Amino acid sequence: MISAQYVPSLIKVLTGLTLGLALAACDRITTESPELGAESASAPQTEPAAPPSTSDAGGDSPSEPDAPTAPTASLAPGDYCYSADTESLTGVVRLTVAESDQIGGDSSVSIHDEEASYYTSYGQKFEGDLAGTAADLDITTWIEYDRQTEAATWTVTSETVTVDDTVFTRADCAAEAVLSPFRGPTGLTAADLLEDISIAQQQQVQFAPGTSGTTLENSVVRGDRDLYSLGARGGQSMTLEINALEDNAAFALISPSGYLLLHDATSENILLPQTGDYTIIVGSTRGNASYTLEVSIE
Repeated sequence: MISAQYVPSLIKVLTGLTLGLALAACDRITTESPELGAESASAPQTEPAAPPSTSDAGGDSPSEPDAPTAPTASLAPGDYCYSADTESLTGVVRLTVAESDQIGGDSSVSIHDEEASYYTSYGQKFEGDLAGTAADLDITTWIEYDRQTEAATWTVTSETVTVDDTVFTRADCAAEAVLSPFRGPTGLTAADLLEDISIAQQQQVQFAPGTSGTTLENSVVRGDRDLYSLGARGGQSMTLEINALEDNAAFALISPSGYLLLHDATSENILLPQTGDYTIIVGSTRGNASYTLEVSIE
């Protein structure tokens, strides 16, 4: 096997040898047949030789244009997880591919620069279409109290996800390092609470003009849960308090990016980390529950 470092020298040698043979052949024709031009003028005309057939044995085939390269097949439907850990970034990407090559998912990333004493983190949700290895996505990013939206194309394979210059490599979706960025204070994720709930059941909470709160009255059957959606800005504070006839109701709170902030709570005041729609989940702790939920934002 020829080492890669000798390839350029070998090409120069072969090129010089080919050029030398061509010049020698040309010189021989000129020397042996000085009258060739005159003789050919009086010689009988002959039909020009046909171009060599591409099927002739040993003949060189004319150069054909390169056929377009087929895109690499899209990922098979399923769930995929990826992680990255560099000097300045640590993060996890989770995505799901549907039968129709639609793709969606979320990510949690922290950025750190110890020398500059700088640290921040952001969460993302994204959805779009996957064609080959190109994922054309609509992305919402929550960073500190800001919410940003953009369209971008990520390169996705079974082993890597490339976002700008950062490469996330395949990881086990059940690994603690993958799950921990999405877990709330009780160790659960929002998906754990929402997996058997239809988002279509969600009710929009609205305050009367000139007010900053409202009271919701409802009842929930054991095993069922009520969902409420409430828009708020990052940096505001939300107060939630629930009362039930038999003290058997509690609530959970999920951020716009899908992070579980509260679980099994009955009275809380919380500083909201993101701008967008928060999801409140109300359920019973035993039996059926009739409750009032007071909600306010400042």
